[in-house]
Order: sequence, then C-alpha cells, then structure tokens
Amino acid sequence: MARTPEFDRDTVLENAMGAFWEHGFEATSMADLLAVTGLSKSSLYASFGDKHAVFVAAYDLYRARRTENLARVLAAHPPPGGIPAFFDEIIGTGAEGWQRFGCMSTNQAAELAQSDREVCTRVAEDHQLLEDAFADHLSAGQDAGTVPASVDTRAAASALVTAFSGFQLTVRAGMDRTRLERSLAYLLAPLETPV
Repeated sequence: MARTPEFDRDTVLENAMGAFWEHGFEATSMADLLAVTGLSKSSLYASFGDKHAVFVAAYDLYRARRTENLARVLAAHPPPGGIPAFFDEIIGTGAEGWQRFGCMSTNQAAELAQSDREVCTRVAEDHQLLEDAFADHLSAGQDAGTVPASVDTRAAASALVTAFSGFQLTVRAGMDRTRLERSLAYLLAPLETPV
C-alpha cells in the first residue's frame, strides 16, 4: 500500500515557486528545492518527479494565482480603471514581496521559452489570458462609454501585455516609482474617455 504524502502540496509548491521565481530554473538546484520545501529527495521525486516537473507545477500555481488576482482587480474597478489598478500593484509593491523578482512568466519567457516547448506553451497561454482579460475590460468600458469607441481593444490589450512584461522587468531592475507612474499614465491616456 502506497503511503500518502504528509505535506501540504500548495505550500510546497509555493516555496518552490519562490525559489524558481527569484533565481530562475537553471540557477535553482535540487538542493535549493529540498531546502525550501523541507522534503526529502525521495519524497520530492515521488510526489512531483524531476526538477522540471516541480518547476512546471510551481509555475502553474503562479499562473492560477495571478489569474485570480487579475480577475479580482479588474472586477473591483469600473473600466478602464482595473487596468491601471493592476499595473499599480506591480509598481506599488515592486520593492516588496515576490513582485521584486518581476513577472514569473516574463522571466521564464526570457530563460526557457526558446528551448522548452512546455514552458513556451504556458507562457503563450498566460500572455493570451492577460490579453483577453484586458480586451474584455476595455470592451466593457466602450459599452459603458468610459473607453473611447475609437480604441481597438484587441490591439490595445496586446500592447498592454507587452508593456506589462516591460514594467515587470523595470521593477526588477529597480526603476524608481515616479518614472514608472509617469510611463503608465502616458500609456493609459488614450484608453480613457475625456470627462
């Protein structure tokens, strides 16, 4: 009879996610994963498989949590207000918590997407999810009269995803908040209907 693992899977994955997010896939060793998860080598392998499988599971947890957060932020603000609120979370918490390591999807796109089809697919799905959420939010704003009808919501959403990756990298590089806020205001100005 197989033993049931005696650990909280989400906690283990959250700790692994932190290591991968901070150091990247290549620089995170199995010893690092054992240290942050508190699991033995045999438990880690039996529960998740190899290092790549741990990474994929941790990255999936990251994506699920970010998706939940994005939906929460967009729903809490009338369009187009959810978009600056979402970006403001990056700028506002950039020096704190996990945000200081940038966007895990952006980081993985830079590190692994060219050589790892599984990660490449997940990064593309993540970017598409962001684009769809931004486009839907902007379309709702057009319906409400708060986003100009002339805005191509799909093109704007695509540009916002690209900008999102750039903002994450500049936060990680330590750019000051004032510059980021100024850049964000310029980026978002065409999306707001003048009062």
